[in-house]
Amino acid sequence: MLESLGVDWKLLLFQIVNFLLLLFVLRKVLYKPVLNFLENRRKKIEEGLQKAEGFEAEWRKIKDIEKEKMSEVEKKAVQMMEKARLDAEKREKEILEIARNRSEKLAEEAKKDISQEKEKVLEELKKETADFIVFATEKILKRSVSDNDEKELIKETISSLRKK
Repeated sequence: MLESLGVDWKLLLFQIVNFLLLLFVLRKVLYKPVLNFLENRRKKIEEGLQKAEGFEAEWRKIKDIEKEKMSEVEKKAVQMMEKARLDAEKREKEILEIARNRSEKLAEEAKKDISQEKEKVLEELKKETADFIVFATEKILKRSVSDNDEKELIKETISSLRKK
């Protein structure tokens, strides 16, 4: 039947054997190594993706830890700034209190000095006034005034000055 179609069955058989042999050789030599290569490549890509996901998860953890630490650092910085501000206010109050005390002491000392100076001036004024009175009295009376007379005149003059 194949001969009537013009097909040589020996040649057909030989071609089928050659084809199967070629298929077997290609499968062993080319197809399996290519499949193995593609399988290995697929596994490496999957491993790379898994590693990338692992790195990404690790990176997120690190970022979260970093954010926590930054918030802690910010809290500590705020606390330190608040403490520094309170310390500065306390120191300012202390300095103001010291300055106020010093100014009060200086004012008291100035009052004492003024009072002492006033007393000195009044004493000098009394002495000069007494001397002037004695001098004027001597000139008026044209005589020398005795010590007793001088003392009485001074007392009278001082008491009259005090009344004024």
